[in-house]
Amino acid sequence: MRFGIIGNINKPDIESTLFDLLSFMTKEKLEFFLDKDLISKITKPEFKKRCFTSSEVVRNSDVIISLGGDGTFLHTARLVGNKQIPIFGVNMGTLGFMSEINPSEMKKFIKQLTKKHFKVKDRVVLSCKLPNGKKLHGINEIVVDRSHSIRMMEIEILYNNEKIVQFLGDGVIISTPTGCTGYSLSAGGPIVSLESSDFIITPVCPHTLNVRPIIVPDKGIITVKVHREIEARVTADGQKFRNFNSPVEFTFEKADYTMKVINRPRSSYFKTLNKKLLWGKDLRKY
Repeated sequence: MRFGIIGNINKPDIESTLFDLLSFMTKEKLEFFLDKDLISKITKPEFKKRCFTSSEVVRNSDVIISLGGDGTFLHTARLVGNKQIPIFGVNMGTLGFMSEINPSEMKKFIKQLTKKHFKVKDRVVLSCKLPNGKKLHGINEIVVDRSHSIRMMEIEILYNNEKIVQFLGDGVIISTPTGCTGYSLSAGGPIVSLESSDFIITPVCPHTLNVRPIIVPDKGIITVKVHREIEARVTADGQKFRNFNSPVEFTFEKADYTMKVINRPRSSYFKTLNKKLLWGKDLRKY
């Protein structure tokens, strides 16, 4: 089993965590490939020799380790793209919803991996066709908003060419089940099971009391039309964005590939909700 390692060099403990990880993998005679962006955090010359471009790391790895938080995990998933290489995250951030392994557990978890004691879950990827014919892909969500303008947008949303709603507001979030606990949740969207085959459409600050989030099957096509004259921005996972002058429309559908995530053998989505977001906890009880 060959490991690729991608990480966030801005995390305070990245240097010590990386040294601990690489020393362990060397001792266990595990083959690894390091993203060259990590070279400034590597002290041993023999480890620096294992640094490659991110595309080379992905091409030569059976498993990718993401060192950082959920943002780093999303960045790693974007680098992997449609290569179908499973990823597991070591949480060095705050929430760690997708990166569920703590640095103190990573060596034990890697040993379990080498013994095939893990499970891989497929996560839906969202695809957005842009007016220029290109595509953006999102793991969590893709957002259409008003960019730097202070004016409201006029947004029309269709599902399989049937009009759902038209409203004035700041934008709209199209979220996957993976992303339902992210931006969509902050904007009032629902929590849905990771096993559900749905997308969540969550309006952002609609200027009406009559527009609310809606869940639609992921087998269909969502169309977002921006009518008012304004610069519309489309952003995938808060990382990749494009700007377009309206009137403009974007179409969303399920991508033809999934993201593969490595979890603990007994990991539970609802336990994670309870632990990370305190979901279902009655804080009146002490």
